[in-house]
Amino acid sequence: MKSNQGVRQKWIEAAYSEFSLSGPDFSLKALSEKSKLPRASLYYHFASKEELLEELLFLHQENINKYHSHIEENVKSLIPDLYKAVYSHKEGILFHRQLLLHPEKDEFYTLYRSANEKSFAILLPHIKRLFDSSGSNEEFIQFYHTLTDAWYIRLDPNNFSVESMIALAMKIMENTLGLFSGSISPKNN
Repeated sequence: MKSNQGVRQKWIEAAYSEFSLSGPDFSLKALSEKSKLPRASLYYHFASKEELLEELLFLHQENINKYHSHIEENVKSLIPDLYKAVYSHKEGILFHRQLLLHPEKDEFYTLYRSANEKSFAILLPHIKRLFDSSGSNEEFIQFYHTLTDAWYIRLDPNNFSVESMIALAMKIMENTLGLFSGSISPKNN
């Protein structure tokens, strides 16, 4: 029984990794090669690819919870602390990106958005310290979602470093601030 659980877990871990790179349309053949398990054994552990995807969403929720704990404990300032935390959760961040890139599945977009809402709640004090806080919380929420969605869309999985992620965020912030009528702007130190 324990051996079967180990094989099942190996399928889930390989599928999580494959989803992170390729999204939900990952190849079962590539998954079999990555896991070094015979493809036929996948159906011993999962009735369908959809059932495997459900398990991946459950695993991702667990990873989101770990990420949120990490940022609560370690982010003291938005830049660079947040991006150091993101870097330490690379595979989960890339999985999360795939959820945004495939919003046609309601459960993907729902999980993406709810995780971001929780992140925002944790990061709001840091965001307000970085910006002139004359904007309302609603304006900050709108700004955060615009920035976050653009960041995930433009994130390059092949250039995943703390520095590249900060540079991308700064570029998006510069381009996005004009959308908010001057009510949210960087503080002048």
